[in-house]
Amino acid sequence: MIDVFPVPHELVIVMSQDCDLLQDYNRRQAGEAATLPNILLCDVYPAEALRTKVEQQDQLGRKDWKKRIAQNQHERFHYLQKVEPGQDLQGQGLTATALDFKIYFTLPTDELYARLGQGALRRCTLSTPYVEHLAHRFFKFQSRVALPRDHEMDPIPDAGGAP
Repeated sequence: MIDVFPVPHELVIVMSQDCDLLQDYNRRQAGEAATLPNILLCDVYPAEALRTKVEQQDQLGRKDWKKRIAQNQHERFHYLQKVEPGQDLQGQGLTATALDFKIYFTLPTDELYARLGQGALRRCTLSTPYVEHLAHRFFKFQSRVALPRDHEMDPIPDAGGAP
């Protein structure tokens, strides 16, 4: 027996490429065969909630969060500034949010369209060049190459010449 349990996704961002989504949508509207079987999504978290989780689980301190993560200098995370109510299609606004590129999933395209018809709400979009920046960073993280072991580094001498 397999245990099945629901996984809530309060807020997600579509990571599939716009051109693939548009091509699939146009084919479906024309009555042709769909070309995109699944849509790639990434969970979006309130930035403070993700910060707390990261500090507890990954031993990253507040300094790392402010210097590296909130400035999008950490390869695994992406920070998004708050959304004002006038920029939110629901008129509520969003606090600052963040993505963890290790947490992503797909949904069948038909399922996603059905959920949109059942009340899933679109909140806002990223504008150019921010959407391209996010996509580039996500796919760069996903394209890492696993090495059999970490590099060994020789000690770097200090300014006095000592190792």
